[in-house]
Amino acid sequence: MTGIPLEDLIEAYPDPLQREAPALLAPLAPEAEPEPEPPGLDLGERLTLTHEGVTYAAMTAARLLAAGVPETAISAVRLEQAKAAARAALAEHVAAARASLITILPGQEMIYLAKEAEALDWVSAPSPDLADHPLLSAEVGVTAETADQLAQLWMNMGALWRAAAAQLEALRLTVGAAIAAAQTIEEVQNACEALQ
Repeated sequence: MTGIPLEDLIEAYPDPLQREAPALLAPLAPEAEPEPEPPGLDLGERLTLTHEGVTYAAMTAARLLAAGVPETAISAVRLEQAKAAARAALAEHVAAARASLITILPGQEMIYLAKEAEALDWVSAPSPDLADHPLLSAEVGVTAETADQLAQLWMNMGALWRAAAAQLEALRLTVGAAIAAAQTIEEVQNACEALQ
């Protein structure tokens, strides 16, 4: 464990029995003056990074700076963490939007595709037979009274889904590209404004 000061290891891996002690003693301790923060750094934020072959685990930016890690290296890690969080938020946003439009069940996407294919086959056949269209046959009388009505409904739903999916895909790709291209945390935040 060369290169990691003992006090940093103790800070990163505190004794679980002493976790509450600082909170209990806090009212008795005088307020300490906060150290001025370098612009753009949260000195209390815990980061893990490797610099010049030494891995610093769960250390504050203040400790990293004191250990000789340059601010640029700390900022680069913070930027990557912001990008990772933004990509996760983007994926969550798109997944929630998709889930509001379709039923989330294993294999459901295949059912939708098969229904649309049957509907297209039904309307294009000169004399369609329900025996050749098992999904239509199973749902006639439940969702629509006739196979013609049900086939039209399925085709309409397919068209609506494609329009919504195209908008969501454009959002996902555009915001994803903006996150990837961001050079600052502010640019990452700006890229995510489209998710609001």
